[in-house]
Amino acid sequence: MNYSFRFTGVQDPRVELGASRQWGGFSVREARAGAGLHEGVVFDDHRISFYLCEPTRTDCGTAGLRQSRLSVNGDFDFVPGGCDGFWEDSAPVDLVSMRFAPTLIDEVAEGLGAPGRVSLAPRLGGRDPFISHMVGLLRAELAAPEPASRLCADSVAVALATRLLRDLATPLPSRQTLSKPQLRRIIEHVEASLDADLSLADLAAVAGISVPHLTTLFRRTMGQSVHAYVMERRVCRARDLLLSGRSSVAEAALETGFAHQSHLARWMRRLLGVTPAQLLRI
Repeated sequence: MNYSFRFTGVQDPRVELGASRQWGGFSVREARAGAGLHEGVVFDDHRISFYLCEPTRTDCGTAGLRQSRLSVNGDFDFVPGGCDGFWEDSAPVDLVSMRFAPTLIDEVAEGLGAPGRVSLAPRLGGRDPFISHMVGLLRAELAAPEPASRLCADSVAVALATRLLRDLATPLPSRQTLSKPQLRRIIEHVEASLDADLSLADLAAVAGISVPHLTTLFRRTMGQSVHAYVMERRVCRARDLLLSGRSSVAEAALETGFAHQSHLARWMRRLLGVTPAQLLRI
């Protein structure tokens, strides 16, 4: 949420800032963002906004991506440094905001043997059990009367930066990536066709490039394969339909391109850690 853009500068009156800690190039803060539209401010730091909320309708966008979803506890948005954005939630939400200085990311990348500088791709509505675990540790730290040792904090910061680099890193600057218009067309086509039998040829045609070119450039741009992205969006759309009460499990599976309920259940467990039946009992 863009409250994470406002550790400095003018404070949005609809954002209530909570406990915070900062260790060198890494900082964390709890916050509660009011319902309504929040416009992002460009900062050099990379930012994770981690949702702690009941199912809440969210419209958001950053760096050429746009998403409408039902946000639930454990979702996160990642905004790379230098990018603005907007978020609009239908109800107040609690969040944990983490910020990473570019120098921290560069140092960790160098330690991992990255060939030159790297950039990080944006991610909206991400899910990651490891990041959820790290957030739990950080929330316990924020509740503690005394701050953790620098060594402990550095370990958490490096672990999170390593995860971001593993999942979202793309080479800079000489290797080609998808243009913003190409990426926007692909994302819009995927969102409009989640119930269809999407193919790489279809998406390559939307972008105006060949299939091999698409697979290479999409991974460079988004930090994941086309297939992984499409399955993530299908699972998230199915989750939204189930939590909204508009569809049964069978209907949600068909409306999001899964062959049957079991197919949806396997992917939902893989990406969200719960089956549709377990999700509806939460």
